[in-house]
Amino acid sequence: MYKKLKLTTISELIKNIYCSLSVIIIGCASAYAVEFNKDLIEAEDRENVNLSQFETDGQLPVGKYSLSTLINNKRTPIHLDLQWVLIDNQTAVCVTPEQLTLLGFTDEFIEKTQQNLIDGCYPIEKEKQITTYLDKGKMQLSISAPQAWLKYKDANWTPPELWNHGIAGAFLDYNLYASHYAPHQGDNSQNISSYGQAGVNLGAWRLRTDYQYDQSFNNGKSQATNLDFPRIYLFRPIPAMNAKLTIGQYDTESSIFDSFHFSGISLKSDENMLPPDLRGYAPQITGVAQTNAKVTVSQNNRIIYQENVPPGPFAITNLFNTLQGQLDVKVEEEDGRVTQWQVASNSIPYLTRKGQIRYTTAMGKPTSVGGDSLQQPFFWTGEFSWGWLNNVSLYGGSVLTNRDYQSLAAGVGFNLNSLGSLSFDVTRSDAQLHNQDKETGYSYRANYSKRFESTGSQLTFAGYRFSDKKLCDNE
Repeated sequence: MYKKLKLTTISELIKNIYCSLSVIIIGCASAYAVEFNKDLIEAEDRENVNLSQFETDGQLPVGKYSLSTLINNKRTPIHLDLQWVLIDNQTAVCVTPEQLTLLGFTDEFIEKTQQNLIDGCYPIEKEKQITTYLDKGKMQLSISAPQAWLKYKDANWTPPELWNHGIAGAFLDYNLYASHYAPHQGDNSQNISSYGQAGVNLGAWRLRTDYQYDQSFNNGKSQATNLDFPRIYLFRPIPAMNAKLTIGQYDTESSIFDSFHFSGISLKSDENMLPPDLRGYAPQITGVAQTNAKVTVSQNNRIIYQENVPPGPFAITNLFNTLQGQLDVKVEEEDGRVTQWQVASNSIPYLTRKGQIRYTTAMGKPTSVGGDSLQQPFFWTGEFSWGWLNNVSLYGGSVLTNRDYQSLAAGVGFNLNSLGSLSFDVTRSDAQLHNQDKETGYSYRANYSKRFESTGSQLTFAGYRFSDKKLCDNE
């Protein structure tokens, strides 16, 4: 009796130790795959119980969950309702193309995933270079992905896919003036005038009108009333093109030709849609790091940019366009080696960052301010500036009409480093006016800018132009 009781006690003790070790293994394996012992389940059909979704850390039961997200340790400003689906007896996060866009993946990567969608979503862990980690306590999903698959990010910039166009509404702003004139002799006179802008917002569209009102009185009796609407136009952003579309009465915007009022449609690239440090012109700094290195850009011993780069070629493309003058570049390798050189940053209106394009185009009919039609032809105008090389930009434009006037322009801009910046362009016009012979004229223009760090001053020659007598402008 005593021996039998002792064996039973030892057997139960071994079983308890085994159970405890199983619990410890399960509890300590938060980062590893584990396997459950189904013998511990007291159920007749325990062999049919599927515990696979609990065997790997970061899994959730099939369903949809609202999670905060991090991309490469940077928090995204939105929560996403992400789907967990069953794949190969395990659950995995599945992301729709729209959610990939919100997470900041490039259009090229999203297009590549279209062939492997599962019920309209893509299990991103299929990509060997993408890893995910789920913090169930915080309901937070961390995603690590190659930088080349992600769009540009900036803490001071909201990407277009996160824009909110606001609620529908209307507004009226005004400036009101009143005067009273009472001479010793003669009639009294009064005047009331106002001007401002009124508008309506609906989705991405904006309707705007400028107004001017003037009314005069003589001894309290109304003498004249005038109400004008110089401009009425509709506009909206085109995020995919980083541009603004305008329809109605507006003014052409040009760095080459004279501006004029017109009724029609225009499309213009808008640098305000870009991150702050990608606007305007700044030189691109390139080099090669031999090891993991720290790149520092400074001006007058003041650090203006610093970044850690891996071994291999690097390019710094996001310097602010406000930088003018000499920049000092220092590359500090992890083995102690230091490389230094200098880059000059100078800017004129015709310089564009390498690889970028700025443009504007419009078509319609010229009108006088106030909207009265002029006997003018239908026109099309357009111009561009392209950052061909790091220090060289090409630009040009044209004005074409359906009658007897055409104008073409072409130019080139240089960042000459320590010598400053220079641009030069040529404009040709062909015109036939008032039944006269057709005349062709040329115009030559140069711009130059140079900053002197020693005195903190800047020398600029802007718009120096020579034109022959036969040149006819678009006025």
